[in-house]
Amino acid sequence: MPTQETEGGQVASQCLEDLQAFDQTLADVGFGVLPPGGYSASPLSSYPIYGIGSTPPRQKIYSLRDAAYVYVMDGDEKSCQLILSSMRKTYEQHQKLVGIEADDPTLKIAWRRAHIDNAQPVTEMTRLMRANIVIGADIRTADDEKLGEIEDVVLNPVQQNIAYVLASRGGFLGIGEKLVAVRWKDLRVTGDHELYVLDTLQSAFNKAPTVDRNNFENTADSAWRQDLDRFWDQNLE
Repeated sequence: MPTQETEGGQVASQCLEDLQAFDQTLADVGFGVLPPGGYSASPLSSYPIYGIGSTPPRQKIYSLRDAAYVYVMDGDEKSCQLILSSMRKTYEQHQKLVGIEADDPTLKIAWRRAHIDNAQPVTEMTRLMRANIVIGADIRTADDEKLGEIEDVVLNPVQQNIAYVLASRGGFLGIGEKLVAVRWKDLRVTGDHELYVLDTLQSAFNKAPTVDRNNFENTADSAWRQDLDRFWDQNLE
C-alpha cells in the first residue's frame, strides 16, 4: 500500500491525498452552509432522516476526518479508506436531501456571507454549547476569507472560562500545519455556530502567535500571554 516517510514513520500517502481532494470538494461546494434561518428555511427538514441524529453533517465529516488522520499517521491505508468512504456517504446523503441548491456554490457563498453579516460576539451568547460545536468550525474574516479551522479549545481553570482557541493555518491534517492562538473574546459567531468571524486581515493572521504542538505548556507563561494580548490588541479591526 502507498506510504511516505515522515519524522514519525510512514503515512498512508494515497489516503492522505484522497482526503485532501475530498476536503477541497467540500470547500468548493460550501458544504454544510445553510440559508439564514437554518433548516427551517431549507428543504432539508431534519438530520434523523439518514441517521445523523443531532450531529450536523459538517461535524460528522470532520470527526471522521480526525479518525482517518490516525490511520494516515499509522500507515494503515485500508482503514483510512474505509473511513473516507463513510465521509463520502455522509456528503452524498446530505447533498441529495438538500436538492439542487447543494450544487450551487454561488448560493452557498451568499448564504455564508449573510451569516457573517449577522454574526454576534461570542461574549454575548446566552445559550450553553458543547465543545464539539466549536471544534472543526471555520474561522473567516468579515470579508469571507477563510483563515483556518478551530482545532481545539483551551480552558482557563482559574478564571473558569475559555482562554483561546487553536486554529489551523496551512498544511493539512496536522501535516505542515501551524496552530494559531486566537482569543475567544475576539470572535464573533453565526447563529448556526458553523462559522466564527475574526475581524482581522489575512496578512495579520499569517503572523499571529503559534503554539508548539509538542510544547503546549509554554502557553501558560505570563510573558507568552502578554505577547498574545499585545498582538491581537494591535491587529484587530
